[in-house]
Amino acid sequence: MKEIVENAKKHFEELVKEQLERVEQMKKAGDWTNYSSLEPIIIGIVSGDGIGPFITKHAHAILEFLLKDEANSGKVEFRVIEGLTIEN
Repeated sequence: MKEIVENAKKHFEELVKEQLERVEQMKKAGDWTNYSSLEPIIIGIVSGDGIGPFITKHAHAILEFLLKDEANSGKVEFRVIEGLTIEN
């Protein structure tokens, strides 16, 4: 059991390091979008297929709840993109 936990910790450590390196590379790119100056911010909702529509439906509801003030003020807009899957 201890070996399993240690292996998991090592794996997680590598994942975190990789992602932190990726963030640093993105910071150096310098072509950041200033989302505070965009209006509206458009969030595309893509359900895909399989279990995707079920998950996306709930994720969309959570986003709408969390961003309800921004959506009501027109700062954020949700657009559902129907029929899009990884195959097309």
